[in-house]
Amino acid sequence: MTKPIITPMFFPFSHMRKDQLESVTAFFQKISFLPLVADFNADREFTRLIAQDILQPIFPSDGDLEVVERQVRSYQDWAQLHRGNEKNFRALLQEQPYFTDDTGLSSIQSQIRRGTQKKEAPEESAEQKKKRPDPLLLLKFAEILDVKNEEIEDELAVLEQSKSSLFSQLLGETSETLYPDPSFAIADDPGSIMTEERVISWFRYSQKKGVFKGPGSTAFLVTTSPAVLEFMVSRCEGVINGLDIDSIKVHENECENRCRWHQDFSDFLEKIIVNESSFRVAPPTSDDTCSLTGKIRLCLFPGDSIKAFLNIPGQSIAVCLVQLKS
Repeated sequence: MTKPIITPMFFPFSHMRKDQLESVTAFFQKISFLPLVADFNADREFTRLIAQDILQPIFPSDGDLEVVERQVRSYQDWAQLHRGNEKNFRALLQEQPYFTDDTGLSSIQSQIRRGTQKKEAPEESAEQKKKRPDPLLLLKFAEILDVKNEEIEDELAVLEQSKSSLFSQLLGETSETLYPDPSFAIADDPGSIMTEERVISWFRYSQKKGVFKGPGSTAFLVTTSPAVLEFMVSRCEGVINGLDIDSIKVHENECENRCRWHQDFSDFLEKIIVNESSFRVAPPTSDDTCSLTGKIRLCLFPGDSIKAFLNIPGQSIAVCLVQLKS
């Protein structure tokens, strides 16, 4: 009997940027995720995708959301009151070091290069668990950061377009002869900021929301962040590289073959995940006029390695990295 594969779950972000949404929907017909908002009634595009069952959000409870939003307001009020006070800012970071980077991806990679052996984290005491930062609070701050960064990038992109249009008019060129600044073609990886904190907090919150079904099942997680996948691989033993394709053709939004390819591709990935091995046959192709291409990497994390890393006993995890090429 095969193991049931759940709907792909986007992680470890609670905010889905436009480029992230485009990437995951290019590869998957349905995608679930854990937003930290009450609803998407004010977002027309998300509302449409939810109605079509393409996006399947698992919203926080009213009580959880109210608590974390109150905590965020308190921090923001404190920051506004003590703006520019470096001494108080340092004191706050010492008391609540949510944004430290001592154990980030670069540090871990450096240790690996020096030949440091991975060690299983010691069991936390009850007192240590009480002192751990609230995962919802960190995820909410990360969400605020991601939203603000996306807004800034959008504004810069508009300015770049305005600059190009102005030069076009001055030089008498048509818009077809202009090429966008490549710096705006690919957004920075938000998962490279607070990588460990994001991953650990997301897993703690997702356990509370019942994402993991228990021993014998496999959680299927999808990310657009190379930093997140590399971090997880660096922290776990026995990881299986199930799939690694640098260039794969995918269908565009309006293509009539898109839904069928989605289903065939999901079946293809499921065979790899169920068998816990590298792929033996070629993935389904999209032999048509679509020009959209992407890259995909699938890593399988056995239950033992995940238990040592995240304390999720008997639970295997498949993590799939997807990206579109510009």
